[in-house]
This record gives sequence, C-alpha cells and structure tokens, in this order.
Amino acid sequence: MPAPDLPPPPPVLSVDRPVGVVLHPRLAEPERFAGSITVMIDNLRASATIAAALSAGAARVFPCLTVDEVRAKAAALEAGGVARDQIVLGGERGGALIEGFDLDNSPAKYTPQRVRGKSVVFTTTNGTAALLHAARAAEVLVGSIANASAIAEAIAADPRPVWLLCAGTRDEVTLDDCLAAGVIAEALIARGRGLAADDSVRLCLGAYREAMARPDGLHQAMRDTRGGRNLLRLEMDADVRHCSMPDVSPVVPRFDAAAGSITLH
Repeated sequence: MPAPDLPPPPPVLSVDRPVGVVLHPRLAEPERFAGSITVMIDNLRASATIAAALSAGAARVFPCLTVDEVRAKAAALEAGGVARDQIVLGGERGGALIEGFDLDNSPAKYTPQRVRGKSVVFTTTNGTAALLHAARAAEVLVGSIANASAIAEAIAADPRPVWLLCAGTRDEVTLDDCLAAGVIAEALIARGRGLAADDSVRLCLGAYREAMARPDGLHQAMRDTRGGRNLLRLEMDADVRHCSMPDVSPVVPRFDAAAGSITLH
C-alpha cells in the first residue's frame, strides 16, 4: 500500500482516443469499464478459439463460467427447439477435453465442418470469467493475436476509451495475454490512438517489441510464457503456434451481456 500521507497525484494529460491495458481482472473494478470499448484477451486459447469458431461460420458462442452451466445452457437451447446436432459443447479444464463435450479449446478443431451454423456453448478456465467481469462496458469484444488487425480496424476511430483486459491465469498476470495486448495496442497506435497514462500498456508494448526483435519472433516468445509452457507439456505446440500467428481469424467477436452470447460484430 502507498504511504498514507502522500499528496494527490499530479494531473493526467488527456490523449485522443486513449488505449490502456488492465493486466488482470482483479486489478480493476467492473465500473472502470463503463462507457468504454473493452477487448477481453485470453490468448492461450479462449480468445483465439472463439475467433476461430466464428470465422468458421458458427452462429454464436455462449460463454459459460462452469461445466454445469454449459450443460444447462445446452439443455435450455434444446428445450427451445434447437436440435442437439446444432449445438456444440466446447471448452477445457486443465487444458484437456471435458468428459462428454464435443470439442476442447483447440482453435484448429473449430472447423466449418464442425461448427458452421451451430451454437457453441463454451467454457474455459479464465476467459469466460474475464468476459463477465467486463460486462458493464459499452461494448465488449474478444481479441487475440489471431484477430488483432480486425479488432484494431473496427475500433481505431471510435471516440470512446479502449481497455484491453487480460484474462490472466487464475489470480496471476500472464505474459501470453500481455504479448497479445501489445500486438493490439501497436495496431491501434498505428491507426492514431493515444496511450493511456499508466504504464501497463507500455509494458505490453515493450514485451511485444522485444519478441519481434528476436529471430524466432512471437512463436518462441509465446512458448516461453506460463501458458505456452503448459501447452507444451500437453504436447500442444500446434496450438501455441496458431495463437502466435497474426490475423489467421480476421473477425470481430462481440459479447452481448444481455443475451449471454458472442456473435460477429
């Protein structure tokens, strides 16, 4: 905690169309996002998988916090007249496929043959909780390296502030999300947005620029992160590579908190 006798902080100079980063949901109350465009980032792998599913033609993605909620939502869709073969249960726990589910959290599995026209009911360890944390924003998008340019292009000129919200891993900040935030922030700066006053966005830009200065680039940097190491342990380097490739899923997923679903922007 800071010293209790500190004077008020100096005034912050405003910038045009600011973009800032929240390194973990626990570092910001939900009220901070009110009135903003908030981009939820869970780069390994929920954000990339959601983008892959919608890019492959999925009608919508329902993010759920728990496995039981997935099953309840799927049952409700069936009761409402959606055929079971038009519902895909997707997600992971501990990086692995959940028993009884159709797909795990690997973006490559969400092909047109598996998801086109279907409703994906989806849960992951961290990304779903971060989405719900941002629900008070004026607009909530899902971002990753896989759709960074599409996200930046969609929001670059918007006058509202932009927050890049990193999902983290449980209660900890993770470098994989910070790298993705750096990619998106760089794309937004190139399109004329200014940096918020705090240093979080600068930390993410620094991590991204350092990775790009290496001969092996983003893929090796992503392999070195906590999330990357976990996926390597599970022999999922193909997923790490996919989630390190810019713009392989050039779509803009938008979360409608009232409907509880993610669709194309």
